[in-house]
Amino acid sequence: MEPTEPKLLSMRGIVKRFPGVLALDHVQLDLSRGEVLALAGENGAGKSTLMKILGGVHEPDEGEIRIDGQAVKIGGVAGSKKLGIALIHQELLLAPNLDIAGNIFLGEEASGWGPLKKLDRAVMNAEAAKLLARVGLMAKPTTLVGDLTTGQMQMVEIAKALSRNARIIVMDEPTSSLTSGESEKLFEIIAELKRNGIAIVYISHRMEEILRITDRVTVMRDGKYVGDIQTKTATHDSIISMMIGRELSTLFPKRTGVPGEVVLKVASLRVPGTFHRVSFEVRRGEVLGFAGLVGSGRTELMRALFGVDRPLSGSMWFNASDYVPRRPADAIDRGLFLVPEDRKLHGLVLPMTIAQNISLPDIANYKPRWWLARAKEAEVAENQKARLNIKAPSIRQKAVTLSGGNQQKIVLGKWLAMNPKLLILDEPTRGIDVGAKAEIYRQIAELAGQGMTIIMVSSEMEEVIGMSDRIAVMHERRLAGILDKSDCQEKKIMALMTGKA
Repeated sequence: MEPTEPKLLSMRGIVKRFPGVLALDHVQLDLSRGEVLALAGENGAGKSTLMKILGGVHEPDEGEIRIDGQAVKIGGVAGSKKLGIALIHQELLLAPNLDIAGNIFLGEEASGWGPLKKLDRAVMNAEAAKLLARVGLMAKPTTLVGDLTTGQMQMVEIAKALSRNARIIVMDEPTSSLTSGESEKLFEIIAELKRNGIAIVYISHRMEEILRITDRVTVMRDGKYVGDIQTKTATHDSIISMMIGRELSTLFPKRTGVPGEVVLKVASLRVPGTFHRVSFEVRRGEVLGFAGLVGSGRTELMRALFGVDRPLSGSMWFNASDYVPRRPADAIDRGLFLVPEDRKLHGLVLPMTIAQNISLPDIANYKPRWWLARAKEAEVAENQKARLNIKAPSIRQKAVTLSGGNQQKIVLGKWLAMNPKLLILDEPTRGIDVGAKAEIYRQIAELAGQGMTIIMVSSEMEEVIGMSDRIAVMHERRLAGILDKSDCQEKKIMALMTGKA
């Protein structure tokens, strides 16, 4: 009997403790050459901590790591790279002011002869060109990274990993900011890497991607290893059940309420950057979904509604009177709030606590004199923490330390504390796990049932169909059509989104 070839990577009994938290509790993970392994779990399950240990960012308190059957001590980020491990983070770590070649070889530049060791740009550009061809990026090595799309930057990160002879590449939510075309290109690159024997750890909350491109799924929950399942025998529901520890009977709550009178009416509104005019209305207790491809103009329209950008022409009517917001404060004063697409950039002050973030937009009401009413701030924050099931030790926890799902709940909570009349949710579940999604869907359904008007922008077809009473579809910055609930079929929405209807 021939000896079994050792796993490319084997992690056993991995334990990691932080002050007051057992982040990893005897976790295991195996990876074979040329395998695409999905690492699945809710936010806070320990996926990132485990990968940071693999990447040398953290040292495990207990456990063993083997590469090719040999026990290794990673010994920091540099040690991880020497072992052929590369991490591609969700927020890409590239220098936009450097060109592609400069980014690929940053810290490992080719130097020429002479006392000044001048950089050998010709060698770097030639090697970068080979790597770019390997990942299929049609761009010159001298192109500034700041001029690239997010998808192209993703390819530069992969080229950078290949330049260091990476054998294991960890991809954390790699398609979260990509267009569908860029995602397809990424999947082609992953297939090519797989054929070349490179192993991929693929972290994603998108079940359709996991089922399509991976060979096996390792599931974690609450810092523990739950189990493995072969992708060919897995289903959407079976993976989710392992992730959350229970059957998820339905992701989208049933809603029986009937929308009331018109709350917002938009007539011939033209936002900067387009000649098209948009008209629609939304009713009390209604969830109006906005669907469209990246760049279709949905976010720009929402910014105009919230007063971030001033419309070039047209009119709006909100709650029985004319509505002309010249800045977000005008929208807030009228009870119209926006949960932005990028929660970290526009929705939160990350170094601040949960309580501080929740009180911030309404800070004047927390200052009866010249001091801050800490007791009131704490009471409101505790109410929102309980209402939205924000998982944190206390309301004094800094937002930066929390998972994406819990950060999104804080953004939602700060507006709910101000009793909005109309709430705009721009990509409300982007980059969060299925358990947190279900909680946010439940909140949306409850708010609509209580009579709140909600506009929801989403790129997830299942989400926009499952949660909306009607769907407004945008194509190339114009409103291509509005579909009633009974007519919300994926084919019809896609036809409108792509201009084929």
